[in-house]
Amino acid sequence: MGPSRHPLNILREDEEFTLYRGEHPSSPGSASILLVAPSSNKPSVDTLKKLEHEYSLKNELDPAWAVRPLGVAEHLGQTALVLEDPGGDPLDRFLPGPLELTSLLKVGVGLASALGGLHKSGLIHKNLKPANILFDSVTGRAWLTGFGIASRLPRERQALKPPEYIAGTLPYMAPEQTGRMNRSIDSRSDLYALGITLYEMLTGSLPFTAAEPMEWVHCHIAKHPIPPADRMEGIPDPVSAIILKLLAKPPEERYQTAVGVESDLRRCLEELDRRHRVHDFPLGDHDRPGYLQIPEKLYGREGEIEMLLASFDRVVHGGGPELVLVSGYSGIGKSSVVNELQPVLVPPRGLFASGKFDQYKRDIPYSTL
Repeated sequence: MGPSRHPLNILREDEEFTLYRGEHPSSPGSASILLVAPSSNKPSVDTLKKLEHEYSLKNELDPAWAVRPLGVAEHLGQTALVLEDPGGDPLDRFLPGPLELTSLLKVGVGLASALGGLHKSGLIHKNLKPANILFDSVTGRAWLTGFGIASRLPRERQALKPPEYIAGTLPYMAPEQTGRMNRSIDSRSDLYALGITLYEMLTGSLPFTAAEPMEWVHCHIAKHPIPPADRMEGIPDPVSAIILKLLAKPPEERYQTAVGVESDLRRCLEELDRRHRVHDFPLGDHDRPGYLQIPEKLYGREGEIEMLLASFDRVVHGGGPELVLVSGYSGIGKSSVVNELQPVLVPPRGLFASGKFDQYKRDIPYSTL
């Protein structure tokens, strides 16, 4: 007997997935379960793969901070995922904001705590947004869901693709997740998405607005958000500063750990409860990663990068084609230098393609092209 025979209430719905809450199909009257199913009658292979991937993570997801998969079922003729129901509501139910400050800080603390658990377990979510968060406003606890593209890798590179084909949700996507920042995706990418989520809940609107995918990429890479304190009266400067630190473009300038964010948000909440105001304090006192994080910044290549940018500039303004060849031994960092062009190409809508001369492919005509 499938879950579709039992009453299910829709908690949230988007173009890809619908989340339901209802009775467990095999034991009516018992604790409720959640069910996530494709929204379309003919889901794509990618959509089904996301459900399969989320189910494969069931033993790595802790019910203390995640909505854990229980099994696979059939719902209205579709493959669906049965999940434990920890309680709470999808966070996007609280939108559009603005959320009252104390409530916002409680959301932030609960969410940072859940992210801390996720990252400690060695996972990166890569699609954090209000729709993928369950929040209990009574206990202040948050649980993450929507692990369809979560990664077990501590660091990974996003291949260069048209923005509409990048896995994730563009309004909440970290700059490096766009594949156009010459930086890897890691746990700090989730912290950027946390910053977008808190900004939206605090002010009632996203920090950026865009009409199409490439414009979203441009916003995340090149535009700086208006500070929340400038958008709305009554937002303490430290709260505004915490959110802006989460939204820093280079990952090394953001918070490095969810624990560091949680500590600062908790301090704001305690001061607000005790003194009814939040005094300025130095951010990130407890923001210490437990591992060595080497910045992916390029050093000593300013001259070469300047030459590449100058060449691109001449092409844009003069219209004539130019050829630039970058030479050097293998492993010296030629690709890293060339990839520094990527963020610069986004605002003028430049197209980027690169090729390598391979000493073992000299017999293949035009192999580089």
